[in-house]
Amino acid sequence: MLLERDSELAAVRDALAEAARGRGCVLVVQGPPGAGKTELLAATVSCAAASGSAVLTARGRELERQIALGVAVDLLGPALAGLGPAKRDAAFSGWAAPCAALFGPSPVAPDSRPQPAPDTLLAGLCQLIESLASIAAPDAGDSEQGTGGLLLAIDDLQWADAASRRFLAMLAARVADQPLVLAAAVRDGDPDDHHAAAQLLAEHRHGRILRPAPLSVAAVGRLVAQVFPSAGLEVAASVARVSGGNPFLVGELLHSLRCDGVVPAASAVDGLVPQTVIRSVLARLGRLPEDAGTLAVSLAVLGDGTPLPRAAAHAHLPLAAAERAADALTAARLVQPGNPLTYAHPLIGAAVLADMPTFARSRAHRRAADLLLAAGEPPERAAGHLLATEPEGSAHVVEVLAAAGLRASERGDPAAAARLLRRALAEPPPAALRGELLLQTARAQRAAGDLAAAATLTESLTLIEAPSDRARALTLLARVRQGENDNSAAAAAWEAALDCLEPHDPCRHNILAEYLTTATFHPPLRRRAEKHLAHVLAAAQHGTPPAQPGLAAHAALACALRGEPPERVMQLAAAATAADPLLGEAGGNGVLAGLVVHALVIAGEFEAAERIADAAFDAAGRRGDVIAYGYAGYHRALARLNRGRLAAALADVAAAQAPHAAGWSRGSGWNAWLLARIHLARGDVAAAARAAQPAVEPAPTSMEKPLLCLVRAQLDLAEGRPAQAQQAAHSAARLLRKHYGVDHPGLLPWRTTAALAALQLGDRRHAAALAEQSLDRAREVHVAAAIGSALRLSGRVATGERAVALLTEAVDVLQRTAAGLEHASALADLAAAQRRCGQTQAATGTLRRAYAQAETMQAGALIERTRVEIRALGLRPRRAATSGIDALTAAEWRAAELARSGQTNRAIAQTLFVSVKTVETHLANAYRKLGIAGRAALDAALGPPLDTSDTSPTLAT
Repeated sequence: MLLERDSELAAVRDALAEAARGRGCVLVVQGPPGAGKTELLAATVSCAAASGSAVLTARGRELERQIALGVAVDLLGPALAGLGPAKRDAAFSGWAAPCAALFGPSPVAPDSRPQPAPDTLLAGLCQLIESLASIAAPDAGDSEQGTGGLLLAIDDLQWADAASRRFLAMLAARVADQPLVLAAAVRDGDPDDHHAAAQLLAEHRHGRILRPAPLSVAAVGRLVAQVFPSAGLEVAASVARVSGGNPFLVGELLHSLRCDGVVPAASAVDGLVPQTVIRSVLARLGRLPEDAGTLAVSLAVLGDGTPLPRAAAHAHLPLAAAERAADALTAARLVQPGNPLTYAHPLIGAAVLADMPTFARSRAHRRAADLLLAAGEPPERAAGHLLATEPEGSAHVVEVLAAAGLRASERGDPAAAARLLRRALAEPPPAALRGELLLQTARAQRAAGDLAAAATLTESLTLIEAPSDRARALTLLARVRQGENDNSAAAAAWEAALDCLEPHDPCRHNILAEYLTTATFHPPLRRRAEKHLAHVLAAAQHGTPPAQPGLAAHAALACALRGEPPERVMQLAAAATAADPLLGEAGGNGVLAGLVVHALVIAGEFEAAERIADAAFDAAGRRGDVIAYGYAGYHRALARLNRGRLAAALADVAAAQAPHAAGWSRGSGWNAWLLARIHLARGDVAAAARAAQPAVEPAPTSMEKPLLCLVRAQLDLAEGRPAQAQQAAHSAARLLRKHYGVDHPGLLPWRTTAALAALQLGDRRHAAALAEQSLDRAREVHVAAAIGSALRLSGRVATGERAVALLTEAVDVLQRTAAGLEHASALADLAAAQRRCGQTQAATGTLRRAYAQAETMQAGALIERTRVEIRALGLRPRRAATSGIDALTAAEWRAAELARSGQTNRAIAQTLFVSVKTVETHLANAYRKLGIAGRAALDAALGPPLDTSDTSPTLAT
């Protein structure tokens, strides 16, 4: 009976009703063992089913805590198995693509198989849940209106594996705008249990915690009356006092008393304590036939949910005898009726297991593992049992634990992998395998942040002799040392790894590319890395780019930063991306593709940069690689900013934030720098100021630091603080030169900001000197966009006819490049210079071009500048748009563009890494602003894709 739970059930019904309206929530049922959490969760499932919601259930099991994503797979597996091919394909599209291997045949992969990024699978599972909420309901078809709600019910969360708990915490942060209730039951008792609940609630501020209260004397009295109708209130009060109102203990007390055969007195009840109740369970078991006791022990070892034939095999019982034993256990209220077998309460199984002698328990777990493997279960299901056994030197056990460890790594739970592999080492393995097993263990330890990884690798290097294997171990040691911020030790390990291999060994080239990826942005390693890259650059200068794509990517960036001709940078970029957009583990999850894009941007080849970033973006989406997707979004935004495609760039920066939603913390400084620049170009200084304050301030020696320093200088200039702006611009230049030896206008055009600050301070001489330096440096690096920008600066510093001439030349140079934003800005500056020289007609024509391009780009800062000039010419500018395409936010514009391309709301949500409801909101706002009824009219409303065509709006006189 579910007594005194009315308030909890009301909360459940409210949550389900809200979910049906698209407002999800998290419910955590928390309490001590026996408090009735499972019964309340079962009532929640019943309420959901009665209301028409779809229901997915799962349960944590203590012996399966090493099965990475085991609870997640159990939760989603049955629903996915019931989908037809078309709906299954739809469910596994986009970010959910990498999760397909979790739910189908997946043989153990070799050690060399690339692993997914840390939380890629978790993000994919979140997307899979949303897809199921949209497509799992009967007759849903292709409708995008969602279902009546989806309930996810997880019992015994405290025993869920760590990866599943991280997945549920990530999901909790996303349920607010989904038709979803996430309900989990977790027991009190240790810090981990509290963490499991707190983690969910911390990620969902509107979550509720339900704590079933102890039963009152009145409720206990109702239960007593069912067993002893003639018992008085004193007996009920005694049962309530002794049990503490715990429903499970109340039931066990009453059953023990009923076994005595007489109506108990209150004094007899007072003599019992909860521990006595547990002992009475074991005594009750002892009174049953021997087969029942044997089967009970096997069930305690195998765990709840064990099929009767398997439990019978473990207990060495014929099936018929096992059936009689199961009936006896059910009659004694120790086991629930039915098959598979499950204890009436987890406390009963725990008591039976705790009563077993240590070595007998170890032997029983060993037999359980053998049974699971013989039945074809995957190694990870046997691993939990093997962790509970004593080492015996079995090579087979080592093999199973190693396979389970690899599977845990593949599923994003390196901590579980490390535990399994350490147990394999303790077995111990055959001497010939120990070195390789130590290497696998160290890899898992490093991924889990375990400081013991270095010691494990050091031991492995004393056992590994083959050069290729030593190179792998040393490469991993270098990554570990890098993670410890010991760059010198990391460099030594990298170089030792390179020394293990022949000069033309492809593995050596891969290691060198990875070493360079680390060294490029770590000043202590930069000079050493340059020596390793020197022969690659020498060959490239003679027309022979490296065959290894990663080396070609590094060569492209190095050539760009050294100011070599853009044609050479283009050649190396093409070599790097000829076969693949450089994603996956070999490409650093998009880092190498980013190096190529940065090289092209520095060289002023913005169109080529956008094409490569676009290919990386699409490939990352198809593969469901959220980290690579974020990198590609950032790099495409960088290219689009320079081209003047500001709305698209802003939407791409939102995509660049996707990894952070998945728990990835790197790159916040780069994102902050780029986002602040976009906001400044759009004229939103306040947003730029907020963006320029990343969650984690970059280290002084990082490349992010001078970039952020410069954008903050630009903010100072925009907000009327020229002295601070000048100082910050010079600081940015010093930092970049000091730590990287770089002074390239395509990366850090610091002289522009410093010169404009000097101009505001009235120091035209210093401004002119900086402008001259800027032009000289731009011509040295042969980058047309940089030359045009430097000419524009010189024109802004100059006066009279000299200014007009310089700015005319700047416009001429820039219009032959893809630097759309800089070209439009140069036009506005030229119009102002022409007006000041009295060239009114020419100024008006130039200004029309500048204004047209500024509006097309939605460049708010430039639009405002052109408005000022329009007024100075005696003309009246058009009002700012409050409707139409110019009024769309970046998110609305991106959603509308994807809808125009034919994508469904669900596909758009997957592309943008948001919920379907968020997409619906963006599209509704876009339709309203565009004055259209739906997506059928988007093509006409949006017009052709954004470009910098030279159209001329009408300026009112």
